[in-house]
Amino acid sequence: MAEAGAFVIIDPQGKLLIERGLVRRENSAALDAAGATVTGTPQAEAGDPAGGPVTKVKPVHSAKLCQRLTAHRTVAIHAEMVAQPAVALAALLRHLIPQALPGHYGYTSAPDYLALSGDNNQDSLLRAADDLPTCPAWNAIEAQRARWVAELPAKRADLLPWLAKQDPGTTLLDLLAFCTGTLLDGVVGEEKPQAISALAGALNLDMTRYWTPTRATYFDHVSKARIGEVVSAAVSPKVAADLGKMKKADAAAAAELRLAKVAWLPEILTDTEIPVTPSWEARDDEDGNAGEDEHGPDTGNGSDEAQDDEGAAEPGSNHGGINNTACGVAVAPAPAGTRPPWPFPTAAGIAHAS
Repeated sequence: MAEAGAFVIIDPQGKLLIERGLVRRENSAALDAAGATVTGTPQAEAGDPAGGPVTKVKPVHSAKLCQRLTAHRTVAIHAEMVAQPAVALAALLRHLIPQALPGHYGYTSAPDYLALSGDNNQDSLLRAADDLPTCPAWNAIEAQRARWVAELPAKRADLLPWLAKQDPGTTLLDLLAFCTGTLLDGVVGEEKPQAISALAGALNLDMTRYWTPTRATYFDHVSKARIGEVVSAAVSPKVAADLGKMKKADAAAAAELRLAKVAWLPEILTDTEIPVTPSWEARDDEDGNAGEDEHGPDTGNGSDEAQDDEGAAEPGSNHGGINNTACGVAVAPAPAGTRPPWPFPTAAGIAHAS
């Protein structure tokens, strides 16, 4: 830690983030000699002293297919929220309460399942999956959209008086469920834990009611080897072996027929894992001085680590391993002449300071 430095930055929500344990590349050799563990460099991540090339593994699902599948899941969750408005109310409060009471729940920069930006998600969902209009969940939502357009007053000025007259246990709750669904943020371009999985669990979502594997929805977008894996697991290895002798297009068509009556879903539609939510709170030590918690866990936001020409990490390039402090926590400045050079302390600087 004597050789490490930190970036103090502000996240998009205006909260303080501190990235600790960052070391200049030119100091890594000395740290190695001292027995320290250095991570984050290409050599360290590869685990190869010779710095050999790292083999990239092609993902099972492309970014475009991940977006397509998670768009279907998002719409299905919206449809279930309309059917279960009490869960929609709970989901909205779950999103708002930690923001209203940050001192109670701690500060966090983890992604959430709602994007309260005021932007309707209808267009973004259609961009991710142009086949949504053919799915039952989308049709259920569009029926709700037509219902509310017919019932709501035409002028915005009349909206609040109209709402004030409605039954909060029926009309207002149903309307809240519909509107909350338009704020769902569930489209991602890779397979990773998703915050929206918490809602899928609360709703007991069964995606087999809303999505079926066909050539158009799945098999045309994955490799022939993946088709064989799916058929082997869902039907039988013998059938998968027969498909292995076919061309890709024929195998995709045969897989659609074989799975027509099988309730199979890709992992990205069934995954219930949610990102770990880091929370950092100010603590008082025995002397009454405010300090920070240890490093929080990875937020799972999928950001790649970036480095500049000098090899030092860019500020804010990765929220994994960050340490956030509560707003208003005072940090005592170091005495003059003892602060190491910014942004990172070096061995020479520390020796000079001591």
